[in-house]
Amino acid sequence: MPNNIAYLALIIWPIIALVLYQKKELLPATFWTIVGGYLLLPVGVEIDFPLLPSMNKETIPAIMALIGCKYIAKEDIKILPPKGIERNLILLFFIGAIGTVFTNSDSIVVGNSYLPGLSIRDLFSVIVGKYLLLLPFILGMQLIKTKDDQIELFKLIVFAGLLYSLLILFEIRMSPQLHKWVYGFFPHTWGQQVRYGGFRPVVFLGHGLWVSMYIVVVIGAAITLSKLKLKLSKPPNAAVVVFLILLLIFSKGFGSIILGLILLFAIWVLSPRMIYLVSITIAMLSITYPFLCLTENFPHQLVIENIDSISPAQAGSLQFRFNHEIALLERATERFFFGWGAWGRNRLEDSIVDGYWIGLIGSYGIVGFISIFGFMFVAIWKSRIRIKYLSDNEDKTLLVSLSLIVSLIMIDQIPNHSENPFFWFLTGSLIGRSNFISRINPEKISTKSFDLDDKKLGIT
Repeated sequence: MPNNIAYLALIIWPIIALVLYQKKELLPATFWTIVGGYLLLPVGVEIDFPLLPSMNKETIPAIMALIGCKYIAKEDIKILPPKGIERNLILLFFIGAIGTVFTNSDSIVVGNSYLPGLSIRDLFSVIVGKYLLLLPFILGMQLIKTKDDQIELFKLIVFAGLLYSLLILFEIRMSPQLHKWVYGFFPHTWGQQVRYGGFRPVVFLGHGLWVSMYIVVVIGAAITLSKLKLKLSKPPNAAVVVFLILLLIFSKGFGSIILGLILLFAIWVLSPRMIYLVSITIAMLSITYPFLCLTENFPHQLVIENIDSISPAQAGSLQFRFNHEIALLERATERFFFGWGAWGRNRLEDSIVDGYWIGLIGSYGIVGFISIFGFMFVAIWKSRIRIKYLSDNEDKTLLVSLSLIVSLIMIDQIPNHSENPFFWFLTGSLIGRSNFISRINPEKISTKSFDLDDKKLGIT
């Protein structure tokens, strides 16, 4: 049970956000409002209002960021992106949510639980809830435009990561206790945080795997700035990067360590063009994975055998995930287009929903999956044509590094559910950078290119 401090933290966060917008510049204020809320507020604690989405660590910072940008900083923030593919994907997601409500009016029984059908009164809550999910994405699109904006964003990411590392180190040594000490309860299963004779840190993120993925993003920002010879902090850049890599290893997230190594090697060694090729390959695998599973063309057994040669324990865990994914995917096909809706209607008795993608397809169908994963894929795809026409090599490196980070976030949603407001802000930032580059270099964006150009993407 959450204690009073948990609810107090949610209540005072709007006040903290208002102070941030009064004291700091626009980008730092927005960053600390969204990312600070993600890093510090309690997991799973909600304040419910009738007919409205729950107010929690995701929705409260997003709402306050919009209010701060639009009404305190007086920034010309649009509540929806301008006409283009991003706006169309948001509208598709809303249409899909409407379809979900209207095709799930029936009550069902899952195990020993009776789950009522969705009604028209749920429609407003569902649409507003989905909008708040995407609000950090919409803000990122409009706030991150220039090379300097992205450098400032990456510096904020590294600074926040170094501060948070103190809490991570504490839990690596002392076990994940902070959420329980501060908010009165442990947010997940304890056994999943015990690994390799030690502990995965959880801090205030909900699971050790999400902490590891957060560190991967911080490493991406740090290695990019280091490659550009931009100062990270008082210690030498090399010391900061080595420290973050060790922090990732000690956090014991097997998959995140692999992603971190890919990130480190690609950004430091490869050319911008090759980094982009790695990004788009990962993105293609991510968005096609459900369809490969549906058609039984994904080599599940081969993957397990290869992992087993490295770590039998991880192979067993992966086999467990695959088994549940296949069963849940079969259920999802029964309502393939719009899904089963929320409240656990997509589940089977004793089923485990680990990957974000399977929960998304099960709840909101293939329409929901295409729209949500489409945001990340379009962000990565659009960056290529912009990269080709940038003359500044530093700018190219910044853009492809962010593209690679977003692709790794995307692939992590296959085995895990690390999706959060911070990652959506980064995805929006990548699109914001690409759109800004196209506006300042319109004569260089060829409509005859193999790439998706503005006309094909529906951007005017």
